[in-house]
Amino acid sequence: MNGFDRQAAEQAIGALNLARSNGELAARWLALWQGNALPPREAFRPANFKAFLPTVVLLNVVPGESVIVRLAGTRYMHILGHDVTGMDWIAAASSAHRATRLDVYSRVARGAILYSHRRLRLTEGEDYICEEIVLPFAPDAQGVVPVLAHANVPMDRYLKIKAIAQTMGEPEDFKLVPLVPAARDATTEASKVA
Repeated sequence: MNGFDRQAAEQAIGALNLARSNGELAARWLALWQGNALPPREAFRPANFKAFLPTVVLLNVVPGESVIVRLAGTRYMHILGHDVTGMDWIAAASSAHRATRLDVYSRVARGAILYSHRRLRLTEGEDYICEEIVLPFAPDAQGVVPVLAHANVPMDRYLKIKAIAQTMGEPEDFKLVPLVPAARDATTEASKVA
């Protein structure tokens, strides 16, 4: 994984017009970069991301092979009813979505940002559109790539979700943004998967 450009990544993130919490998380992630190199997982210190931890999932990705939940924030445990640490994130998807999920997370692990939206149907009021962002770290010595996922849903929304499957199912749309200058690689446009 080389050829990254921190400035291009910062511009790409700025162009996404992220929700405030996702924008703040992305800015902290960008601050961990070492020149034009993705940050190592060790640079992620929970104390510096404390406000985001309840809605964060850290996954270990082996591109083309597996995506395993390394840890999940307390809000995920609350809505799912159990700790998902160690869960096979691909097997948790519907059978129709598994290949797409593995491909998307593999592409993030190889050097892209995933930006998506998920429609959450609530027990009261209108649907809530959740914005999600997934950011890669540098691979470890065994080739496992930690990736950080965050959703911008406040706790009161989690308490009113109609079906838990909404939080783990297919997104409404997604975009993959490569972490290289635009001259070397083009942004993948949003793909409808719902």
